[in-house]
Amino acid sequence: MLARTLDVLTSVSGLDRIVVISRDLTAHDIARAKDARPLAETGSGLNAAVAEACAWVEAQGATGVVIVPTDLPLLTASDVESMIDLALEPACVILAPDRRDDGTNLLLIKPPRAIPPAFGVASFESHRLRARQAGLPVRVVRSATAALDIDRPDDLNRYHELAALDALLLYE
Repeated sequence: MLARTLDVLTSVSGLDRIVVISRDLTAHDIARAKDARPLAETGSGLNAAVAEACAWVEAQGATGVVIVPTDLPLLTASDVESMIDLALEPACVILAPDRRDDGTNLLLIKPPRAIPPAFGVASFESHRLRARQAGLPVRVVRSATAALDIDRPDDLNRYHELAALDALLLYE
């Protein structure tokens, strides 16, 4: 899924660079093969890794960051471009929730460290609350393709159902 996510991101207009933060050296190799910048994760846990990546990109001069987990099998370039198009202010937060309105599947933060990441249980509401507490405008993008993440067995079942339906539509 990492390779597919990177393929999608390389086709997004409006992204200056793609960074993959991980401890996994195979993930670094995949990143390099897809013209992304691998970044060695030194923190502990997802939120620490995201915060580390946000600090790094800000130090490189980035004015914003789009955080894209790699477990979104239906993600499209237009999902990410829609978020970028809504980020009009110099400081703002754009969110794309999961299909349960619980998790955050895509997160755009301007500037990159304007709010700390809060991925995990109820992250959609946590990110929204953190943005409001920071006085930042918050916008929500709802997308069927960005909403499906693979966190639970029923998510994987839903993906297989959609893939089977898509295959049927292609062959009828």
